Amino acid sequence: MSSQPLPKVVIFDLDGTLYDKKALARRLILSSLLRGDLPLLRREQQVRKKLRGTPFDSEEQFYETFFSEFPNPVQARRWYFQRYMPLMVRILQKHYQLYAWVPEIVKQIQEQHVKVVIFSDYGCVSEKLQAIGFDPRWADALFDAPSLGGLKPCKESFAKLCEKMGVAPQECLMVGDRRDTDGLGAAAVEMPFLLYVRGSRPRIDLDARHL
Repeated sequence: MSSQPLPKVVIFDLDGTLYDKKALARRLILSSLLRGDLPLLRREQQVRKKLRGTPFDSEEQFYETFFSEFPNPVQARRWYFQRYMPLMVRILQKHYQLYAWVPEIVKQIQEQHVKVVIFSDYGCVSEKLQAIGFDPRWADALFDAPSLGGLKPCKESFAKLCEKMGVAPQECLMVGDRRDTDGLGAAAVEMPFLLYVRGSRPRIDLDARHL
């Protein structure tokens, strides 16, 4: 048996970790094309990539900078919150579902008095979870990267999440499907990281501090 202590918090990425997001980008592109929103979607992807890992003092500062990268910031903000994010939720509800292993593993974690956190790069975390069949009440806390001050792998966002949970990064375990965002962000604050491989069923062994 490992001598390592139990983590106090297990942090799950959302997209690609709690459900198989295969073809999500294609569905978003097709729907945006039909709505005439494809240029906005393309720009959103470019700006998100450009700002990845950059720290901001607040959520307001993040979004102000984010939308300033569009030709028409007011139009972009309205599109993003009133059309794009609701569209993503609808697509998830229609085409995607939670991995079958998630409820059981979440229950096992919490039975060990370990907290469960969902940490997404996008907003509407509660709505997206409900769309794929995850009851938000199963988690002890929900966080989105903009509200913490920067997109993954922003070191400050990972640190602030730990601060809000009242734990040190070393007392957490980050579970995600991307080394370049989930993994690098965790490494920046010396947080243990577990790479989730699509289609696998994690083996949970909290005593050994890994899934």
